Amino acid sequence: MKLSLMILWRVIVYSALICAVSSFILFYLYAHPKHYISPFTPSASGFVFEAVKLTTADGVELAAWYIPNKKSKNSLIICHGYPMDKGNVLGMTSFLARGFNLLLFDFRAMGGSGGFFSTGGAKELKDVDAAITFLKERGFHKIGVFGFSMGAAAALMSANPAIAARAADSPFAEVGGELDYALQGLGFFRHPLLLMMKAWSVLLLGVNMNKESPVNRISALRTPVLIIHGDKDSQVPVDSSFKLKAACPGAELWIIKDADHGEAAALAGPAYETRVAGFFEKALKD
Repeated sequence: MKLSLMILWRVIVYSALICAVSSFILFYLYAHPKHYISPFTPSASGFVFEAVKLTTADGVELAAWYIPNKKSKNSLIICHGYPMDKGNVLGMTSFLARGFNLLLFDFRAMGGSGGFFSTGGAKELKDVDAAITFLKERGFHKIGVFGFSMGAAAALMSANPAIAARAADSPFAEVGGELDYALQGLGFFRHPLLLMMKAWSVLLLGVNMNKESPVNRISALRTPVLIIHGDKDSQVPVDSSFKLKAACPGAELWIIKDADHGEAAALAGPAYETRVAGFFEKALKD
């Protein structure tokens, strides 16, 4: 009996240690992604731009591109997805430069920006704030935000009063839910691993994934919101946008048929440009 208890105790302890180590490795890989830097600048698409640096309230330096439009009094911030950079969304948003001043930046711990950890949108709100500060210093006070994937989540989570409208392409509703979906191939083991990853997030980043999620914040928004999602999204299930719509009934929801993650703009074509540009033109109209 005593031997059986010792064996059982060792199994429990060793299993817990394996789970803790495995979850830390997964958490580290998620929170500290490899930097991807696009091999081009807006000049490759014919845009005149400024390469600028933004500094967040917590001292992180962000790499950014400012594309001016002298004919427009309105500005938009463009937020990329995880774990890419600003160049990754330039192609899908370049049409907005025809009617707006654009500011594209790299989130912390990604692209050419500083910072060691990515937090799935929580501390990235400081990055959005830094972009807003830059535009306000340029004389803009009514600002729109377009975000893709994690960038869309950050746009929906931000409560900065300078944001007059938000367009979110393929946003996730919950950070934890998105990680749970990404780990589904691990079967039963994903549950204890996800629980430990959430614990690491609180311990190391001070971020509670259960609270710091778009679905918990979107209901407080009182400015126009456009949510776009492909119904064949294999990375962020379209159910995420249905949850966000339920939490914010006033938001517009546009489902793009047969679009996978990042394909909505290409499959919708001119309709995408017309609807997104029209949404911001109406929302930012004086």
